[in-house]
This record gives sequence, structure tokens and C-alpha cells, in this order.
Amino acid sequence: MSPLSSPAPWPERARGAITGWFTTGFSRGRSDALTVARAALAASLAYLVSGFLWNHEHPFFSSIVAFIIIGFGIEKKMRKVVELASGVMLGVLLGELARSLLGSGTWQIFVVVLVAGLLARFIDKSSLFGFQTAIQSLLVMIMPVTPGMTPGGRVLDALTGVTVAIVVHLLLSGNPLRLQARAACSFFGELDDTLVALALAARSGDHGVARAALVSLRSSSQKYTDEWTLANDVANEMATFSPTGVRHAHQVERLQHLLIGSDRAMRNMRVIARREVEFLEAVHGDAHSRLADALLAARDAVGALREAVQRDEVDFTEARRRLRLFCSYLTPEMLLQNDEGTRPGRAGHFEGVTLTIQLRSLAIDLLQSTGLSAVEAKRFLPSLVVAADGEAIGPRPLTREMRALEPPATTEALELLITDRSDPDRTR
Repeated sequence: MSPLSSPAPWPERARGAITGWFTTGFSRGRSDALTVARAALAASLAYLVSGFLWNHEHPFFSSIVAFIIIGFGIEKKMRKVVELASGVMLGVLLGELARSLLGSGTWQIFVVVLVAGLLARFIDKSSLFGFQTAIQSLLVMIMPVTPGMTPGGRVLDALTGVTVAIVVHLLLSGNPLRLQARAACSFFGELDDTLVALALAARSGDHGVARAALVSLRSSSQKYTDEWTLANDVANEMATFSPTGVRHAHQVERLQHLLIGSDRAMRNMRVIARREVEFLEAVHGDAHSRLADALLAARDAVGALREAVQRDEVDFTEARRRLRLFCSYLTPEMLLQNDEGTRPGRAGHFEGVTLTIQLRSLAIDLLQSTGLSAVEAKRFLPSLVVAADGEAIGPRPLTREMRALEPPATTEALELLITDRSDPDRTR
């Protein structure tokens, strides 16, 4: 084994693993800090409210219930909050009923957990509902009875915890746009990395780099789509139910629409990566710097989209400008010549044209994600209609027949470029 391929010494590998674990954990903790703080606040408030209202000495059920309902992560949508609250209350009631009728002991625990689990599965298919029903009935059976605590008192504490948790969830959910922006940035970061890798492959002619980008994209791209979809669902509920989130409803809707075109663009990127691998294989590794420039222009447009979603008022004007530059590359005449100025052979031409068409589809997807219709987006693309004049072949002034086949970009495309959909002065 050569020195270049030998593994790093174990102290370096251990240091790298520890550093990676610490960095990942710190990032995870920072992103969930507000949620954990809300859960802690709900637990402490529930304990305080139960003690004040019901004069219970140790109302621990209030804190337990409130913390469980708030929990960790952004996936606590209203449906899940209601499922948790219903499961908690049913479990507490079943536990209290079993304790008063059967007492507390080993076989009683078996009976109540079995009944609670089966009843929960009968009522609702949600595993979350069933888990909370069973665990709360178990807690009622095994927790010691404190002085002055009555069966009805534990039910009151649980109900107080549920109420406090729902109020905290609605009032302190935060800005729903932050959830969407964080998911969108991760999504566009994956697109950005892939476009850079494909540009490097085109500039160097190395189809192995493009193939590695394709493998990476196939393994991870769906994760980013799923995260953004979840963030959209949560943000939509926050903008619907939370008093602090209602004012963001319009922007939440715009970022939901952004995912539609962006998801199609991500799926398109997998096809583009595969087409580029086949194109570079067909041209035997020739360097194509102009293709690389086009991919980097697409990367700049994706970067503008990522910057747009991080603003309080989403504006896609800059993204459309960058997409217009990307579109200017998208003809076979621009993309298929290698760095020596020669065009590919028959096989390379076929793969190159296919790649060009797929890149045009990517441009339309990204333009539509900014709020344009398909017809409006297509006006940004250069015409593919060409006319022959002796030995010269290239774009020519369109005849009436050609114009009917593919109309050229008009001044309306420039209006669409600089005018955002949120502009009240826009005529349509």
C-alpha cells in the first residue's frame, strides 16, 4: 500500500471523530435551543399553575405532561399536540380507574398497560397516541401517592399540564419563516454543492467527479425535500393557529410555493448529473469550460434563492436576474464546443443536446419556483430555432412560420425579470 493511500494514524482518526461529534452536537443543540427552552418553560409554568390553582403540594404530573407535549424538534404540529394531549388524558384516567378498582402491584401494572395499549390502538392508529396512553397509565400506577393527593387531583394536574403546554405552543412558536428558511437553505446548499461538483467535472473533463456527485445526490437529496416539506407543514399550522404567526401567512405561502419548483429542480439535478456523466464519457474527457460556466451561473442563481428566503420580505428579483444569465448559455451552440473549439461527434452531440434540454428544464423549474408561470418562464430561454445559410448555422431572424413554432423572448420577459409578484403595481 502506498503512503498516499495508507489510513491516517488512529489518534488523528479519533480526534476527527470527536471533533465531528462535537460539531454536530453543538449545531443540533443550537438549532433546538428555543424548543428545549419552551419545553422547560412549559414544565415550570405547569408546576406553578397547578400549585397555585389546586393547592397541590407536589404537582409533578403537570410538569411531566407539559414537557412531553412540547418535546424536542419542530415536528410538534397541532395534530401531534392534540394526539399527545388526548393520549395523556386517556392514560391518566385509565390509570386512576385501575388504581381505584384493582390497587397497585405487579399484576395490576400488567393488566392496565395491556388494556391501555389495546384500547389506544382501537381508538387511533397513531403510535404516538398509543405510547402516551400506555406510559401515562403506567406512571399513575407506579408513582407514590403524595400527602393530600387524590385521584381527581392527578387528573387535574394532567389537565393543567395539557392546557399550559398548548398555550405555550401557540404563543411561543416563534417566526414560522425561520423554520422554512432553515430547511430551504439546507436544500439549496445541496443543489449548490452538486452544481459546483458538476462544473468541476465539466472544466476538467473528468466523468468520475460527475459520477461521484450523482451518487451523493441520489443518496441524500430526498432528505432535504422531506425536511422542507415538514417545515412547510409546521409553518402553515403556526401561521394558522398561532397569534404570533398569523401575520406571516402570506410569506409562508410563498415559501411553500417555492418548494414545488425547487423539488422539481432537485429531481432534475439527478437527471442532469447522469446526463453529464454520459456526455463526458462520449466526448472522451474533453474539457468544456463553457458548460462549467453555465453550471456556475446556475449555482449563482441558487445562491440568490437561498439569500432571498433568509429575508423577512421574500424578493426573487435578484434570483431572476441570475437565472436570466444562466438561461443565456442554454443552447447547444454555446455548450457543446470543447475548450479547443471543436464540436463533439455524433454520440457526443446526442448526449450534449440531451444535457442542454435538461438544463433548460432546470431553468424553467427554478423560474417557476419564484412565482412565474411556465409560459412566463420560457420567455427567458434563448430560441432553439436555427436557420442554415451556406456553411454557417446558428440563430437567425425568425420567419413567420418559425415565430409560430417558437416565439422569441419579448420585452415582457424583462418586465417579469425586474418585477416581483408581490409588487402591487404589477398588472398581472
